[in-house]
Amino acid sequence: MFELITLVGPTHIAMLAKLLSAVALTVLASTQSLLVELAKSLNGGATPFDTPSAVFFTELLKLLIALALWLRERPSLEYDGLSGWQFTPFLLFAIPALLFIVQNNAVFLAMELLDPPTFQLWACFKVIPVGVLARVALGQRRSRVQWAALLLLALGMAVTTLGAEKSKHGLSRLGTSRQARGILVLVANGCLSATSGILNEWLIKYQDPKAPLMFKNAQLYFFGILVAAVGLKASAARDFSALAWIIVGTNAAAGLCVSLVLKYADNLIKGFSTSASVLLAALVSSIAFSIELRRPFVLGAAVVCVAFYLYFGPHNKVLLDADDAEEEGEGEALLEEGTP
Repeated sequence: MFELITLVGPTHIAMLAKLLSAVALTVLASTQSLLVELAKSLNGGATPFDTPSAVFFTELLKLLIALALWLRERPSLEYDGLSGWQFTPFLLFAIPALLFIVQNNAVFLAMELLDPPTFQLWACFKVIPVGVLARVALGQRRSRVQWAALLLLALGMAVTTLGAEKSKHGLSRLGTSRQARGILVLVANGCLSATSGILNEWLIKYQDPKAPLMFKNAQLYFFGILVAAVGLKASAARDFSALAWIIVGTNAAAGLCVSLVLKYADNLIKGFSTSASVLLAALVSSIAFSIELRRPFVLGAAVVCVAFYLYFGPHNKVLLDADDAEEEGEGEALLEEGTP
């Protein structure tokens, strides 16, 4: 075992952690929307629980899990984060927490208006503003092909909406106005998600970088609970069914997975992980909910697959290295011109 770990090395372990966290997020993102669709189908098309209360319980569960994991690993840590805790950085976690609560409620609203495949594809819109903010705020570079891949991803999402899904059991219920409202909610939510996601990535990676991830998560979720408590109904817990609690647990697991992706990768990997769930959600929805996937949807999904290849293909390293060489050459030329 130890010989295998030594052979693999820390770089390969980090890559494995990045891959596993991204795959887990993909599965959980698909499961999230499918469970909500199942709950609606069992309740005549309406969401059978209070969504603001569900958001509160999700934040509470995430806080409890984060604290439990941090306390468990604390005795073995050289630095537990608590000794270097400061009040001002602590307050910064309130900003993404507030935005996350708004986003979570918007996600539930969008799920009510859209079927799972359309929801998953349009939820990927956020990768475009995320890419821009990641470049401006965090200095992350992408090749020209990767930027084209982000645009293709958005194009693929748009193509899927050209045909309306049909359901034998009336589960999709997508009138033009209803679908347009759902897409509008997700577009606005994507801009909020980009802002909160980039700030959260900065807090995880650069603010007290040696502090444990779960210690930082606990601070974020603390503010999340405070904000979400505003919409909590006193009798909500008694009204929740077993399926509703499963949905809350899935949302909490997805939230914790997001923090792992941000630690080992970045916001765009998170966005692509979410978009990858469209294939799984579409397949399961077509079987379980009798949602007909028409040609525009299949074409849009194909465009998304092309975007994946363009973004993650090995050609990007070559292009970025060429850009670096070109910039170095221009810099050297300027120095030579300025030398008397």
